[in-house]
Amino acid sequence: MQSKKRKAGLRWWRRKKTLQRLAVVASLAAVVGVFAWLVVQGSGDSEPDAYLTESASPFTLPTVAGEEFSLAEHSGRHNILLYFNEGLG
Repeated sequence: MQSKKRKAGLRWWRRKKTLQRLAVVASLAAVVGVFAWLVVQGSGDSEPDAYLTESASPFTLPTVAGEEFSLAEHSGRHNILLYFNEGLG
């Protein structure tokens, strides 16, 4: 009977179960924080990959309208090439 009375007299933040839950939450937060830091850090390379810095080789392709598109005519601008393969489905 005395243990129940004593347990009821403790504040909620001093109870054993509350302290155990707090320890689990703090540990989980630390693990998630370290993992997030590692993801943000990445490999530590400050330079972009080579394929982002090298220019594309010049090429000429037919457009849907039947005209010729030359990459050399559009150098210095950002271009997007969309490629569709009708054979895949």
